[in-house]
Amino acid sequence: MKKIFFYLIIFSHVFSQSTIDTLSVTIYPEFSYPGVAIEYKFDKLGDDELSFPIPSTIDSVLYTITGDGIDFEQILRTDKNSFTAINENGNHTIYLFLDKFIKDPGPRKFSYSFKSQENINTVILGVQIPFASKDFNVNAEGFSLERVRDQNGLTFLQGIVSNFTPSSFSQIDLSYYNPHGNTSIEYAANISTQDTVVEPTPFANERYVRYPFLTWEPMVIFILLSIILIMIYEFRRENNA
Repeated sequence: MKKIFFYLIIFSHVFSQSTIDTLSVTIYPEFSYPGVAIEYKFDKLGDDELSFPIPSTIDSVLYTITGDGIDFEQILRTDKNSFTAINENGNHTIYLFLDKFIKDPGPRKFSYSFKSQENINTVILGVQIPFASKDFNVNAEGFSLERVRDQNGLTFLQGIVSNFTPSSFSQIDLSYYNPHGNTSIEYAANISTQDTVVEPTPFANERYVRYPFLTWEPMVIFILLSIILIMIYEFRRENNA
């Protein structure tokens, strides 16, 4: 009887686990934030409780939900290095802001351990290549990355895996050299300004105007939250001085 009860507990735990059909994880090194931003995007249907591991360096996340009759956007605090999705149907997006860099030219390194507390049918990993970066290198354990280009002209290294479980793990390491110290948005804006003085090349408009607009909403969110995080960082630094 005890064995039967034990197995029932195990089976109930397995079958009660939630499943995410598709999770998109996109890493943006120095896109509009002077560090690394990570975007989690997934569709939520039903009342399943979905939780995600969050690095200990993160105390809050930017959370957005869009869908029929809902347009939610708010900065929410995390709890014990994890974050539970809001119980609303729609397209959910979570933004993490990590590893703030000094705004000087130089080498950049970033590591991230990707895990999940849920079963995921498909994980799509993308790493955006910063503008004018040199010697850009990415290694993502378990992912075979290929270079792709989206409709807005942004270049990514992208890979897809299936059946990602709570026992799965992927160590993501990237490194590159930033020759100017600016974010991609700042670099593109500077180049656009310079191009107005000289005769533009046939591809100047495509290269330097469309690039910043991954979509309008994420760009605005990145810029606003970058300003907020920089202000919080400077405030804490002055208080600890």
